[in-house]
Parts: sequence; C-alpha cells; structure tokens
Amino acid sequence: MTTPRLLFLYGPPAVGKLTVARAIADRLPFKILHNHVTIDAVTEVLPFGGETFWRVVGRFRRDIVAAAAEEQIDLIYTYVFAAGDEQHVADIVRPYEDAGGRAWFVQLLAPREVLLQRVRSESRKQHGKLVDPETLDRLLDEHEDFTAIAARDSLTIDLAVTSARDAANRIIDHITTD
Repeated sequence: MTTPRLLFLYGPPAVGKLTVARAIADRLPFKILHNHVTIDAVTEVLPFGGETFWRVVGRFRRDIVAAAAEEQIDLIYTYVFAAGDEQHVADIVRPYEDAGGRAWFVQLLAPREVLLQRVRSESRKQHGKLVDPETLDRLLDEHEDFTAIAARDSLTIDLAVTSARDAANRIIDHITTD
C-alpha cells in the first residue's frame, strides 16, 4: 500500500508557485491544488475578501485536501503563507499525516522588484490572479509573505536566480531522496 504525499509550495504572490508546481507534475504523478482554484470558485458566489468569503475558501480547501489524502492522491498545494496562517497549515497537513502520508514544505522566494515585474504576466491574467504592481506592493507591505512556516523544515529556493525547471528538479530530488 502506498501512502499519500503532500508537497506544500508557498511564497508571495507572483513568485511562480503554479509554474513550479506544473513543472513537478509534468514529471511526477501529483495533482495540483493551486490557491486560485478555490478562490475563483467561491468568487462566483460570494464577494471577494470578506470574512465569509475566506471562511468558505478555507473550508473548501480543507475538504478537497482531506478527500485527496483519503483517496491516496499525491498533491501539490500552493499557498501564500503569512504569519498567522499556522492553523491553516496544520489543517492542510493533518489529513496526509493521519493517512500515514508525508508532507514536504518548499518556500519559493524572489525579491520584491522581481515580483512587481512578474505580477504583470499574461499568464496571471488567464488565471484571474492579481496583475497590478501597486496592489501587490501594498499587499507585500501589509502581510509577511516572505516568512517561513515556523516548526516546519522548508527547502527554500530563490526563483529570481533559479528557473522553474531547475527548482522542480531540486524539489523532486529533495522529496525522492528524503
């Protein structure tokens, strides 16, 4: 019997989480739950950003992850982590650990200037993601999106100097030799 694997990719907006996730999923049998899948679904019904909105998004994410763990599905979960999100991290990891699985954490980073350039990318528009540098700059000031998750060992990769393909190779090496 195999045990499910969870790869928790986190970092600030526009760092390249989904790009790296896709590069990994092209080579390993992982499904991807990127943060905008749930945001986009909930935005169809509820106004973005309110307390109810975030409560429903969080519940939706937890339910999907729990079902994936139950079904023994290897999953890449992308997330914009900020200080104060520790309970969400625990809630996402718990179903995999309860199923006897394993979770790895990878923090993807890039300097603010790089993020402000990347946020304008056409691919971000296709996914309904934030594309305004001024809004991103404000959000980076308001939240601690460059913070590592406490009490979780994370592989940290600077995507300003590492391609998505090379980052994927490092992550694959990390999770297959660990």
